Amino acid sequence: MRVEIPVDLLRDRQGDENAELILKLIAFFREARHEWVISPHDVDAFHAFLQRHVPTLAQIYLLLAQKASMAQAWAPHRGSTGVIRVASATLAGDIRDLERPAVLVVENAIYDWQMIEALARLLGCEDVIDAKAGSRLDVYNGGGKDGAILHAVDQAANFSRTKRVVLVIDSDSFHPADRTGNHEKADAAAREGVSSHVLSFREMENYIPNRVLARQPKRAVGMSSMAKRLDSLKSFTPEQRAYFDMKHGFKGKPQKGADQKRRHSGQPATTYFVPPRHGDLYDSVAEQDLITLQEGFGTDLPGLFLQEVMRGGIVERDLDALGSGATQELRSMFEKIRGVI
Repeated sequence: MRVEIPVDLLRDRQGDENAELILKLIAFFREARHEWVISPHDVDAFHAFLQRHVPTLAQIYLLLAQKASMAQAWAPHRGSTGVIRVASATLAGDIRDLERPAVLVVENAIYDWQMIEALARLLGCEDVIDAKAGSRLDVYNGGGKDGAILHAVDQAANFSRTKRVVLVIDSDSFHPADRTGNHEKADAAAREGVSSHVLSFREMENYIPNRVLARQPKRAVGMSSMAKRLDSLKSFTPEQRAYFDMKHGFKGKPQKGADQKRRHSGQPATTYFVPPRHGDLYDSVAEQDLITLQEGFGTDLPGLFLQEVMRGGIVERDLDALGSGATQELRSMFEKIRGVI
């Protein structure tokens, strides 16, 4: 988090009464747990405060203040956006909020974090990984969307003033204009102070590049089948790929009715089911490709994705190939996560 200490809080009686808490706050800056927002004009007042209260540490802390003030001077475009401005009345609560780890709530803490870690490494957001490793970011398992949303709201209630909680969930959308119940629930969580990000694509797995899918499985028969599925997937437009069920494909028991999109020739392995909620999204896809993709690509994709990223087999431009603003959206997601750390 970016934190500003008003200069009036350092002077006279306020400085004396709040010295212990202010020094604790400065320790957060020294440990790089949070970022100090300070103007070069306020450094002298801070120096006087240090000389009064911690003369033996004054030089160390003064150098920290000077470095922070220069960073602020060279990055004025950031302004006051996202800055916590402490005050005498809020200082104790702000300290408690800032010393707690930030919270990232996801549907599945194993698979979703594997996805987020892989994406962070691709997009140069390793600071998010470091925050988790350094216990400055806790990742919570929601056990599904409803549980994740409830847990995020509960976690937000633990913070006094700055709700350092971000929720990341799938949209479960079937087409680009499909606003689902997940959006409404995330909006409700946002009203409770949670920073929410609902993925634009259907699920996390839709952000996995084709080159990852080409890596599984290892058996010769399986590789042949997977290659055919991948070829059929490549026939999709970016929008069609973004809302395809990557894990399970076009299989499932269709509902009876005139609007069902199911074709069955009576021969084995020639049945597929396109849920009606997709609308006409897949009408232009060849029937053989829909049949080939009835199985999907399985449920172990996040781990495979992270593995391939770690070994250097995937790069950022592989995400660009997904189209539909995928890379830009993912960067926006990481800015929300960074915004609470």
